[in-house]
Amino acid sequence: MKIFLLLCILVITSSLIGKKIFYTAKRNLFKDQEAWSGKDIKIRHSKSKKDTSELKRSNNFLEIIADESKIYLEDQTKKDEA
Repeated sequence: MKIFLLLCILVITSSLIGKKIFYTAKRNLFKDQEAWSGKDIKIRHSKSKKDTSELKRSNNFLEIIADESKIYLEDQTKKDEA
């Protein structure tokens, strides 16, 4: 009888702990999605860092986006440092 009672308590506590872990993981997973869901993303193009003619010659759009993102992040870090 004691083993059965101990087993029941163990199952109940593990299910409560598992439910809490699952809820926390789900909340953290969708937190970033909620932050971005209603916002418009504005892309500002900067001509100061890299020549735009060099970007236009390239047909690799992922490379263009990566370069623009790098420029944007460099500008943001400069603003944060100032």
